[in-house]
Amino acid sequence: MASLKASTDFLPMIRRGFAASEEKDADEVAVGWKIEIRNRKEREEALKTEVHKFEHKMKKMAHLLEEGVDVVMWQLNRTAPDMSGGETVDDFALKASNVSVKMHRRGEYLVQADLTFILRGGYLSKAIGRNRNVDKTALEPLSLHDILEVRAGCSGHDHTELPTASGKTKKKKESKSNDNKQASLFMTIKATPTPVASARSYIFRFKSRTTRNDVLNGLRSILADLQIYEGVSISNLHTSEDAFDGDEREEIMVPLSAVHQVMDRERENYDRILLMMLQGGEDLKEKEDELLKLRDKLENFVDESKERDRVQANDSKLIMQLSKKLETLLMENEDLRDQSDRLNMRLVTVEAEAMSISGRS
Repeated sequence: MASLKASTDFLPMIRRGFAASEEKDADEVAVGWKIEIRNRKEREEALKTEVHKFEHKMKKMAHLLEEGVDVVMWQLNRTAPDMSGGETVDDFALKASNVSVKMHRRGEYLVQADLTFILRGGYLSKAIGRNRNVDKTALEPLSLHDILEVRAGCSGHDHTELPTASGKTKKKKESKSNDNKQASLFMTIKATPTPVASARSYIFRFKSRTTRNDVLNGLRSILADLQIYEGVSISNLHTSEDAFDGDEREEIMVPLSAVHQVMDRERENYDRILLMMLQGGEDLKEKEDELLKLRDKLENFVDESKERDRVQANDSKLIMQLSKKLETLLMENEDLRDQSDRLNMRLVTVEAEAMSISGRS
């Protein structure tokens, strides 16, 4: 038995995921049943776990975007009214198309990266011609430098009124509107205007809210890195390389304890902002759930109102029919009365003639 060896000694170990994620963090806790929090310490431990999970996701988000995320996409071009006072025109260059969104780096800097949109679908989709009427210009890459903001939900348009792809039947349109009912699955990217459109919006619908939130936070994190490293800095702690050139640069000795104090203070600020942001995310989930419940109540109220209107219309129609029938019966009754009076008069006349004849005889 000692001479026997395990199969793992001969076969290589294959793991899913990236090579960088093979080693898990020691503080990462497996997700299980939801635990009810009873005191402040448990709440702080839960927030600590959420912070570590969030940081771990943010580290992998760039790789996730480079691999691609499958979404349903709409591309909205909004034209501003001209000087004559026309109305704003919404033109959907892309309607309910299944695409894969990927981040493609063209160089070392983030300003050179862009988001590419690749149509999804196999040979059956090509044979049916599902993507035949897709505007190819709507699938042009979107540079990160052209992104103005990333918002949760369908910003600037009602998500229940989003158009469907061309060539759909009525039943499919109804099912699509049911898919668009959940606002928590949508994300909107606002882009810089073009000579053709005064405003551009890229609307995405994800398969789950968790994926939407991960991509939302990941894109915001990448845009934040773009501003911090390659854009307008918001921090006052920076060194100017142009201020000290050549021999004018001198080394300044700083106590290590002062450096530690500054680092601790900045770390405290970072932890405070991160905790506030994560708790704000829970508020967003609750508001989206409340919005979905309110929309369901509104739809039920509209359905009940339509049902009442239909019943009222049927009742009005029935009342009209009964009124006409009653009017007809009344007219027939008057005719019958006239006939009865004429018969009575004739009967009286006949009896009078009979009496006169009998008197003569």
